[in-house]
Amino acid sequence: MVIVLAGILVVLVAAVSLYYISKLKQEIYALKIQHIKDLQDKISQARTDAKKRSTAVQWGKSIEHFVPFTSKFPIPAEDVSFLGMPIDYVGFTDTDSKTKCAVHFVEVKSGNAFLMAKQKNIKTAILEKRVHWHEISIEGNTEE
Repeated sequence: MVIVLAGILVVLVAAVSLYYISKLKQEIYALKIQHIKDLQDKISQARTDAKKRSTAVQWGKSIEHFVPFTSKFPIPAEDVSFLGMPIDYVGFTDTDSKTKCAVHFVEVKSGNAFLMAKQKNIKTAILEKRVHWHEISIEGNTEE
Protein backbone atom coordinates (compact mmCIF):
# COMPACT_ATOMS: atom_id res chain seq x y z
CA MET A 1 0.00 0.00 0.00
CA VAL A 2 2.85 2.36 0.88
CA ILE A 3 4.55 1.57 -2.39
CA VAL A 4 1.36 2.32 -4.30
CA LEU A 5 0.91 5.60 -2.45
CA ALA A 6 4.55 6.48 -3.06
CA GLY A 7 4.07 5.67 -6.76
CA ILE A 8 0.93 7.81 -6.91
CA LEU A 9 2.77 10.60 -5.10
CA VAL A 10 5.65 10.41 -7.60
CA VAL A 11 3.23 10.50 -10.53
CA LEU A 12 1.32 13.38 -8.93
CA VAL A 13 4.54 15.35 -8.29
CA ALA A 14 5.65 14.66 -11.85
CA ALA A 15 2.28 15.79 -13.25
CA VAL A 16 2.29 18.96 -11.16
CA SER A 17 5.91 19.64 -12.17
CA LEU A 18 5.08 19.16 -15.83
CA TYR A 19 2.07 21.44 -15.44
CA TYR A 20 4.17 24.23 -13.89
CA ILE A 21 6.97 23.73 -16.40
CA SER A 22 4.40 24.03 -19.18
CA LYS A 23 2.99 27.20 -17.59
CA LEU A 24 6.48 28.67 -17.23
CA LYS A 25 7.26 27.87 -20.85
CA GLN A 26 4.04 29.63 -21.90
CA GLU A 27 4.92 32.68 -19.79
CA ILE A 28 8.46 32.76 -21.19
CA TYR A 29 7.10 32.48 -24.72
CA ALA A 30 4.59 35.29 -24.08
CA LEU A 31 7.37 37.47 -22.62
CA LYS A 32 9.58 36.70 -25.60
CA ILE A 33 6.80 37.68 -28.03
CA GLN A 34 6.14 40.90 -26.08
CA HIS A 35 9.85 41.70 -26.01
CA ILE A 36 10.08 41.22 -29.79
CA LYS A 37 7.05 43.52 -30.29
CA ASP A 38 8.61 46.14 -27.99
CA LEU A 39 11.89 45.98 -29.91
CA GLN A 40 10.07 46.28 -33.23
CA ASP A 41 8.18 49.34 -31.91
CA LYS A 42 11.42 50.93 -30.71
CA ILE A 43 13.11 50.25 -34.04
CA SER A 44 10.15 51.76 -35.87
CA GLN A 45 10.20 54.84 -33.64
CA ALA A 46 13.96 55.20 -34.11
CA ARG A 47 13.60 54.98 -37.89
CA THR A 48 10.82 57.55 -37.88
CA ASP A 49 12.89 59.87 -35.69
CA ALA A 50 15.99 59.37 -37.85
CA LYS A 51 13.99 60.12 -40.99
CA LYS A 52 12.58 63.32 -39.47
CA ARG A 53 16.03 64.44 -38.35
CA SER A 54 17.57 63.60 -41.70
CA THR A 55 14.85 65.51 -43.52
CA ALA A 56 15.38 68.51 -41.22
CA VAL A 57 19.15 68.43 -41.76
CA GLN A 58 18.78 68.15 -45.54
CA TRP A 59 16.27 70.99 -45.57
CA GLY A 60 18.63 73.11 -43.46
CA LYS A 61 21.57 72.36 -45.77
CA SER A 62 19.48 73.29 -48.79
CA ILE A 63 17.97 76.45 -47.37
CA GLU A 64 21.25 77.83 -46.04
CA HIS A 65 22.32 78.56 -49.63
CA PHE A 66 19.40 80.96 -50.05
CA VAL A 67 19.60 82.74 -46.70
CA PRO A 68 22.00 85.48 -47.94
CA PHE A 69 19.23 86.68 -50.22
CA THR A 70 16.77 87.22 -47.37
CA SER A 71 16.22 90.42 -45.43
CA LYS A 72 17.47 88.75 -42.21
CA PHE A 73 21.00 88.33 -43.57
CA PRO A 74 23.31 90.95 -42.00
CA ILE A 75 25.38 91.75 -45.10
CA PRO A 76 24.78 91.91 -48.86
CA ALA A 77 24.80 88.52 -50.58
CA GLU A 78 27.47 89.60 -53.05
CA ASP A 79 29.88 90.24 -50.15
CA VAL A 80 29.79 86.71 -48.67
CA SER A 81 31.46 83.41 -49.46
CA PHE A 82 29.91 80.09 -48.54
CA LEU A 83 32.15 77.80 -46.50
CA GLY A 84 29.63 75.25 -45.24
CA MET A 85 31.72 73.76 -42.46
CA PRO A 86 32.44 74.53 -39.74
CA ILE A 87 30.92 78.00 -40.29
CA ASP A 88 28.45 78.65 -43.11
CA TYR A 89 29.57 82.04 -44.38
CA VAL A 90 32.37 84.55 -44.15
CA GLY A 91 31.57 88.03 -45.41
CA PHE A 92 33.30 91.34 -45.86
CA THR A 93 31.88 94.83 -45.63
CA ASP A 94 33.35 98.26 -46.35
CA THR A 95 36.42 96.73 -47.97
CA ASP A 96 37.31 100.10 -49.55
CA SER A 97 37.69 101.72 -46.12
CA LYS A 98 40.81 101.32 -43.97
CA THR A 99 38.86 102.05 -40.77
CA LYS A 100 35.42 100.51 -41.46
CA CYS A 101 36.40 97.29 -43.24
CA ALA A 102 34.91 94.35 -41.33
CA VAL A 103 34.90 90.57 -41.49
CA HIS A 104 31.66 88.73 -40.64
CA PHE A 105 31.21 85.08 -39.74
CA VAL A 106 27.64 83.87 -40.21
CA GLU A 107 26.20 80.54 -39.11
CA VAL A 108 22.71 79.59 -40.33
CA LYS A 109 20.54 77.35 -38.12
CA SER A 110 16.99 76.17 -38.69
CA GLY A 111 14.37 74.56 -36.48
CA ASN A 112 15.74 73.31 -33.17
CA ALA A 113 19.34 73.16 -34.40
CA PHE A 114 22.09 74.41 -32.11
CA LEU A 115 25.78 75.23 -32.42
CA MET A 116 28.10 72.24 -32.37
CA ALA A 117 31.07 72.27 -29.97
CA LYS A 118 33.51 73.30 -32.73
CA GLN A 119 31.22 76.14 -33.77
CA LYS A 120 30.94 77.34 -30.17
CA ASN A 121 34.73 77.29 -29.90
CA ILE A 122 35.08 79.31 -33.11
CA LYS A 123 32.47 81.82 -31.92
CA THR A 124 34.35 82.23 -28.63
CA ALA A 125 37.67 82.67 -30.47
CA ILE A 126 36.13 85.39 -32.64
CA LEU A 127 34.51 87.17 -29.70
CA GLU A 128 37.80 87.03 -27.77
CA LYS A 129 39.60 88.44 -30.85
CA ARG A 130 41.77 85.35 -31.31
CA VAL A 131 41.64 85.76 -35.10
CA HIS A 132 44.78 85.69 -37.21
CA TRP A 133 45.80 86.70 -40.72
CA HIS A 134 48.10 84.43 -42.69
CA GLU A 135 49.49 85.37 -46.06
CA ILE A 136 51.33 82.71 -48.00
CA SER A 137 53.38 83.49 -51.08
CA ILE A 138 54.12 80.63 -53.46
CA GLU A 139 56.49 80.88 -56.38
CA GLY A 140 54.58 80.82 -59.64
CA ASN A 141 55.19 78.80 -62.74
CA THR A 142 57.17 81.44 -64.61
CA GLU A 143 59.43 81.02 -67.58
CA GLU A 144 62.94 82.39 -67.29
